[in-house]
Amino acid sequence: MKTIVVSGARSNVGKTSLARELCRILPGAVHVKLGHGAVKPGAGNVFYPAGTPYRRIAADHGEAPFLVIESNRILGEIRPDLAVFLPADDPKPSAGPARGRADYIRGEFDPPGAAEDIARRLDLGMETAGEIARLIAGGSPDRERNDDERS
Repeated sequence: MKTIVVSGARSNVGKTSLARELCRILPGAVHVKLGHGAVKPGAGNVFYPAGTPYRRIAADHGEAPFLVIESNRILGEIRPDLAVFLPADDPKPSAGPARGRADYIRGEFDPPGAAEDIARRLDLGMETAGEIARLIAGGSPDRERNDDERS
């Protein structure tokens, strides 16, 4: 099982949209969200309370070829196969450590150069890895649609 962590500076930076798109690209991937509060109906992810150990999550989803985990704090426990950070102004306290552990920070890398690295990390073909690199670099489809609607 390969693990991808999507972390971010704060709420509403596109973590869920990115995680969903990664799961769309990676057949059999499971989207896990670690957080506070209750499960949101229709969210399309498996919710665990903040602080749930990675070993429990991995055991619960051992059949999945990919775990896409939406969390900042999990990066203090594990070194995933790929860690992505989504920056923004006014970051929350957990953002600093998450940013420091990220392999890729949206807007701060060259997608064509990253595709080979992503292919190696996740044991993927170059076409799929390139799609992931472009997705990480370019933002979420939901955010792009919202930007188009405001224009």
